[in-house]
Amino acid sequence: MRRAPWLSLLGALLGTVPLVAQHPSDTLDQPIDLGNQAEDLGEVDRYQLQITGFGVGNYSYAGRTGENSFAASKVAVALFREISSRAYVFGQLTTALEEDEVSGETVTESEIDNLLVSLVPPGASNVGLMFGKVDLPVGFERDDEPLNLLVSPSFNFELARPAKMVGLRGAWRPSPGIGVEGLLFNGWDTDLDPNHGKTGGVRVELVLRQGLTLGLSGLYGVEGEQDETNDRYLLNLDYAWQPSWDWVLAGEASLGGDRGVMPLESDATWSGGMVTLLHRFTRHWGLAARAEVFRDADGARTGETQTLESYSIAPLYSVGVGREGIFANVQRTTVRIPRLQLRGELRINHSSEPFFETDDGLDTWNTEYRLQLVTTF
Repeated sequence: MRRAPWLSLLGALLGTVPLVAQHPSDTLDQPIDLGNQAEDLGEVDRYQLQITGFGVGNYSYAGRTGENSFAASKVAVALFREISSRAYVFGQLTTALEEDEVSGETVTESEIDNLLVSLVPPGASNVGLMFGKVDLPVGFERDDEPLNLLVSPSFNFELARPAKMVGLRGAWRPSPGIGVEGLLFNGWDTDLDPNHGKTGGVRVELVLRQGLTLGLSGLYGVEGEQDETNDRYLLNLDYAWQPSWDWVLAGEASLGGDRGVMPLESDATWSGGMVTLLHRFTRHWGLAARAEVFRDADGARTGETQTLESYSIAPLYSVGVGREGIFANVQRTTVRIPRLQLRGELRINHSSEPFFETDDGLDTWNTEYRLQLVTTF
């Protein structure tokens, strides 16, 4: 088929003349320069958004049942941005594999792990205010795996005290060796308050000398649904001692209770403590160990009157140094969080009553074997 002469001429012109994107009619004669918009607004953004996070992979083997599995168990993304030299915002979204409490099936859960605004009032550089969902400054262990030294959390972390709060947190440091914090929040690990009351708390931290920190915390408030509330209290003592770069000794002790627990309107108490020891042989190799006891005197935390014990040992292999910010150091130490860490763990659990699942029913002891890969980014 023969092409029309004008089509050939149009093709030649298009092949030699660059195409120009059309602009709105009011800007046709003006180039668009996106790079100058901040200056046009009268300011330059000096506070860049910082993105950090971590991922966790696990392998677990239950010694008394033979159940075992690999799991890509958790990934978290954290956003940090300074608003000014006296204020910043921080948020963390975490997605994790968890066991459904009702069905027992493994499900993927996503939650707002942290979301806060932090302010330093003008003229008071030793005062800090936070609002939102944050980690409670109680105890030594933390909710995020990179901030801990072993694979599994202790019974004391899971049962004796809360890990998160939603509310107000104020801090005052009158001197470098003394810190005081005040807390007002919904309740123990409660995103939305189920009753009309609130929980209040105070923490006093003492830096007795370089490498030695001691903290004493107290919490008191209303827990439970609106028509079935009771008062709950907690006293917690935590400590961290780092005599040299390669040794850390840390732990905590708790005493807690519920007053007027339904249906007998009686008091229920619990208590416990744990100690963790870390030794780093080289920049890459280390060993962590933990021993603990938790006494549920009235079955308020486990559903059964019993005393739980656990003993864990964990070899560690670390590569590189992690990011700055929340994933920089294990709290109250100078131990830098690595970019990648492989952890093994052997854990032996014991109870004064048959409590742990085995092939032959419940027993007073069990063993757990774990491998964990933690990476920060």
